[in-house]
Amino acid sequence: VCSARVDIRSGDLYWLAFLHVSCSRTHMPCRDGTGCVAQEYLCDGEKDCADGSDEDGCTQLCNTPGHPAPCQSHEYPCGLGSCLNASVVCNGRQDCADGSDEGGNCSVPCQRSCTHLCYPSPQGPRCWCGPGYRLAEDGLSCMDIDECTEWGKGACSQTCLNAPGSYSCGCLPGYLLEPNGHVCKLTGPEPKLLVAVQSEVLSYGLRSGHEEVVLTTDKDRVVFSLDYDLVERKVFWMDLATESIRWQDLNSGKKGTLVKGVRSDCIAVDWLGRNLYWTDGVAGQVLATRLAAAWKGTQEYTVVMDGDLDQPHSLVLQPLAGRMYWSEVGSHSRLMEASMDGSWRHVLLAQGLGWPTALALDLPTQRIFWLDEKLGSVGSAHLDGSSVKVLKLHWVRSPFAAAVCEGQLYWSERKTWSVQQVDKASGKNRTVLLKRHGQPHGLQVPSWGAPNTNGCAKSNGGCAQLCLPNP
Repeated sequence: VCSARVDIRSGDLYWLAFLHVSCSRTHMPCRDGTGCVAQEYLCDGEKDCADGSDEDGCTQLCNTPGHPAPCQSHEYPCGLGSCLNASVVCNGRQDCADGSDEGGNCSVPCQRSCTHLCYPSPQGPRCWCGPGYRLAEDGLSCMDIDECTEWGKGACSQTCLNAPGSYSCGCLPGYLLEPNGHVCKLTGPEPKLLVAVQSEVLSYGLRSGHEEVVLTTDKDRVVFSLDYDLVERKVFWMDLATESIRWQDLNSGKKGTLVKGVRSDCIAVDWLGRNLYWTDGVAGQVLATRLAAAWKGTQEYTVVMDGDLDQPHSLVLQPLAGRMYWSEVGSHSRLMEASMDGSWRHVLLAQGLGWPTALALDLPTQRIFWLDEKLGSVGSAHLDGSSVKVLKLHWVRSPFAAAVCEGQLYWSERKTWSVQQVDKASGKNRTVLLKRHGQPHGLQVPSWGAPNTNGCAKSNGGCAQLCLPNP
């Protein structure tokens, strides 16, 4: 049995455990051949393989790139894999269970020119470093550990500032650092998840779990894609039965029709520039209209992008930066980016994608997330297309829409009629939040961005009709 194979067309490397199991290059096979686990899950203290093989041999790992050292630089490794503070080594008491911290050359005095500390050990005198440092190659000096770089988002949920021997976490405006000093939480009212389930829109409290029906349409109609206007507290949704985009004011209950004669898999509100965008996968277009538009028998919208779009599907906006991102699920799946007026269009990501049917932006970390229906995975990348990370999760089967809030990724699953969440960084701690007798579709977590503006926010940018932002 070969240990690996290469897909000639994509260049992807697949590891083989047994003939019936192949794993992508970002995953490793379980020893029993029953599945694959992400490389990030190896030696994380949790058994993700059914046979637990992802946690085997972890105490013997060397301090090499990609593998955590079993002990920190101020600790002594006992023979059975545990770690001991260097200050109690060779103190006349057996602190390691196997007694490996005593005897040997413990009596040899420390005479080395160590930068930090010198302690005796059974292997002879050794230099030790304090927490936040590691021993340099010369065996004498200590180097600062840049936790912000090496630990990535594992150090802080938002901003990270390295310091000699330590680091500190910070939060963006609108967030507050939790007592643990690592996680940022939204200030103000409880964040809520808006979910479209058949003919209803539900509001779900992400901390209290409180559910409430905030919108109901005719029973024979389905609320498809939806978005929320933060300024006027209006919900906009795609009504496939009438081929129209409709809205309802959550304060007054007033309803209306924005535009008719359209079909779309995804709509997105520019709450700052006061526009609404949508994709048309059949026509290969992205279109837009004013939020204040009202159906009067004639079409009042514009084609923002046309031509070489290959079945545009999911669409997300970044109004503060005047950017938009969308997925294409045609013959060559890809993630795209452009200014919100359709200019400066370019490919963000074109490899390792199957059917990226759900997109979500995480602005505090400047990353874009996608759920891939074909590959059964969750992916993310920096907004410049770098730092791509993909996690294969077997419960991702038929995702429709996604949203990110704080440390969690939320999405709607049509096949299992549920709304689920996972830890956005690790893909673990899956929870089913909602399960109804009906398919969930649109999903959104309304939240304000940092105070700012774009060119269309004031006086409609000086335009007589439609103003589209350009950064």
